[in-house]
Amino acid sequence: GLLSSALSLLLLPFAAGAGFLRLWWLLWAMGFMQGPTYPAQLVSTAKWSMGSLRSYASALGAAGSTSGSLLALGLTAPLASRCGWHNAAAAMGLATLVFGAVWAAVGRSSPALTVASDVAREAEASPAFEKVTGSMRVSFARYVRILLARPVLAVFSAHSVHNFVRYFLMAWMPTYYSEVLGASPDASAILLLIPELMGLLVSIGSAHLGRYLQSSATLTALDSRRVFASTAFLGAAVGLWMASEMATAKSVTACLCLVQGLATLQGLGYGANYLDVSKYNGGVVTGVGNTVATGASFLAPIFASWVLSSDGADSARARAEDWRRLFLAFAASNLVGVAIFVPFCSVTPVDVVESGAQGKAKEQ
Repeated sequence: GLLSSALSLLLLPFAAGAGFLRLWWLLWAMGFMQGPTYPAQLVSTAKWSMGSLRSYASALGAAGSTSGSLLALGLTAPLASRCGWHNAAAAMGLATLVFGAVWAAVGRSSPALTVASDVAREAEASPAFEKVTGSMRVSFARYVRILLARPVLAVFSAHSVHNFVRYFLMAWMPTYYSEVLGASPDASAILLLIPELMGLLVSIGSAHLGRYLQSSATLTALDSRRVFASTAFLGAAVGLWMASEMATAKSVTACLCLVQGLATLQGLGYGANYLDVSKYNGGVVTGVGNTVATGASFLAPIFASWVLSSDGADSARARAEDWRRLFLAFAASNLVGVAIFVPFCSVTPVDVVESGAQGKAKEQ
């Protein structure tokens, strides 16, 4: 994923010069190759952390994602204005390439899997594989049962709702600040960085808070997932509702600080729950979950565009009312996330439960 991103950024100026179609295919290939990055990160995190450390590591991962967004947003525009967008793309590509090289050189998938014998023992212990005439056969039916388990679907749903709201804000807030609030492009860029900064600060602080609450037995692992996911969803719902009633760019930004700040608590909610729900099939679960949530990311701007163009409003007042209804719709989507995730989430790996049931059946 890192290598493909780096090479795509380095090739971006050439693809743009060759025409729109080649540029589209390059960006499509870049997005496609980035797919394994998130599952690989979560699988490695699960192997490196146990107990309260899982919440801590997941929250720090969310902080890393937010800090990367801030760095990219803060550096890209100045680099492009001073050096040209071609050189800005090349600089980002080289930085990604260097980071990927360092990761490949010093990174390890887990603290235990350092020698071939450990890898072999881990594979033999995994009930996701069956030995058939000396070879390994993947049980497709088993994967289907795992992916359709209620705790897994609850994680997928929470991730999808989070992305649905997140990508609406990323795609449409610059337009809202310009068309409705009358903010200049420079002012909008600065104001929209503030919620991201708030998210970074909250994610770092929440990582320590979540670890303390679990290690001190104030919250169980399951309670922690439910509390932080609910806080994130309900906070986003309240923040978006408040934003729908505001009329100035600064007041809307304050509401978005609430939304983005509390949204990072999902690192302790569904984000950490990804590490819980599967012991042997984490890559499959996170890969499919990320794919489903990416679909929600794709639908969010389409839904927003449909709402804003559905009645063909021309006056500024009618346009503002359309935006208010849009904010309320995305606020309500967070309630769906709470309703599905909280009652159905679990910290017991579904593949371990299934393996235990199969073992008892064989004994009988």
